[in-house]
Amino acid sequence: MRNFKDPGFIKEHALSLIEFYKPHVKDEEFGGFYCAYLDDGSVYDKEIKDLISTTRFIINFSFGKLLNKSKDYNDYIRHGLEFLEIIHRDEINDGYHQLAEKNKPLINKKMTYGQAFCLCAVSNAYKAGIKEAFPLIGRIYDFLEEKLWEPEHSLYVDECSNDFSEVSSYRGQNSNMHMTEAMIAAFEATKDERYLNRAYDLAHKITVELANKTNGMIWEHYNKDWEIDWDYNKDDPKNLYRPYGFLPGHFTEWAKLLLIIERYKPVGWLLEVAEKLYDYAIRFAWDEKNGGLNYTFDLEGNILDEERYYWVLAETAAASAILALRTGKKKYWEKYLGCWDYSVKYFFDKKHGGWYRVLSIDKKPLSNKKSPPGKSDYHPIGACYEIFRAMKYYNK
Repeated sequence: MRNFKDPGFIKEHALSLIEFYKPHVKDEEFGGFYCAYLDDGSVYDKEIKDLISTTRFIINFSFGKLLNKSKDYNDYIRHGLEFLEIIHRDEINDGYHQLAEKNKPLINKKMTYGQAFCLCAVSNAYKAGIKEAFPLIGRIYDFLEEKLWEPEHSLYVDECSNDFSEVSSYRGQNSNMHMTEAMIAAFEATKDERYLNRAYDLAHKITVELANKTNGMIWEHYNKDWEIDWDYNKDDPKNLYRPYGFLPGHFTEWAKLLLIIERYKPVGWLLEVAEKLYDYAIRFAWDEKNGGLNYTFDLEGNILDEERYYWVLAETAAASAILALRTGKKKYWEKYLGCWDYSVKYFFDKKHGGWYRVLSIDKKPLSNKKSPPGKSDYHPIGACYEIFRAMKYYNK
């Protein structure tokens, strides 16, 4: 019988997910990490390299190092950093290319989402003891400030042309949420208050100022003036990257981030908003009949997408644990255990390892691609890392 409240279980599960990828992850010929895996861990595309996978694997191996102190992870972290700086890095225009084929970058748009993970990766690498990552933290922050920050809105733009000469009119909360995550990591790595202050300001802007326009819930899509775009992808509600509607998984992910910020900046609204967002997610998306959380819902609370995504359960488990530890409220522990119970039964691949990426409402995997480009089990590994940290922090 697993004890999901045991830090030992949380640590070992995270490490088991990291170990699932280790035998197959390195491309020794062209460098970097493979980023397209089938259920059994085999690589189904050995040519494409995705910035999100590169950075998330760096983060995963950094979390592994932070969890068990093994120097075995150092080589993997450095392997990823080398590819990030030599291949993904755009020496001419600055920033990082989203895609590379073998060891050659493909020229495409610069997505703030990906740039945020670059800062997150080098920050966690430095936290894990990779000293050469330190100067990259300040350099990436300065680039973000110069190319992607909009001081008039106190938020980051979402995508630009490769040379940053053209900026898309689309604005999104998701890239700013991950930028908040990256700024927290940069602060934890360096103790430089500018990163913490930026994380705090981004969090307040998204979860308070903008959320006030939608009764405290977080809408995903905006125009260039940060006015809500109610119709963006309305005809494509299952868009993989920018689905229409409210995403309860982002509510719980924000709750987690707000409570991490609170540890360093104990301001009253952080807990209040974290609880409110979490409660909205559970109220509108938790499926009492089938278990788990539905993926999206509309303005009237109607479910738009009933599929179960692995990252939603992982982030909700993390938020549940941190809220339970922070407040002592029984309801958070109950949902925490519910998230784990569902995940163990249906998301865990008991034959090969890792988590299935997406399930139908009747709990069947919808693809044999366990980890297509951009995934890497980053969310369950990261959730375990944050649960483990919270257990140590609140129980000290």
